[in-house]
Amino acid sequence: MSIDEKRMQRESNLIAAIRNDLPDFAKACADEAEVVLLHQDAFAADYQDDEYMLLGMAIKYAGLRGKEVRVIVGNPSLPRCMEKI
Repeated sequence: MSIDEKRMQRESNLIAAIRNDLPDFAKACADEAEVVLLHQDAFAADYQDDEYMLLGMAIKYAGLRGKEVRVIVGNPSLPRCMEKI
């Protein structure tokens, strides 16, 4: 198997994994919007290594789809003015 074939296989594996594990994220990347938003706790809220890897895979997938990824910070259940308290 050539280097290009191996790379294409890895890309195919990435696409399949994201579509399987993160179907809503894959749909968001298929949308016409140029930016995909992620909350900081959407991945690895409890600092799990496999979640860090999935986050990296999601960012790579978004890039393959031509999307910019933005990370939203803070507690989504609190009003913005309460986050500073």
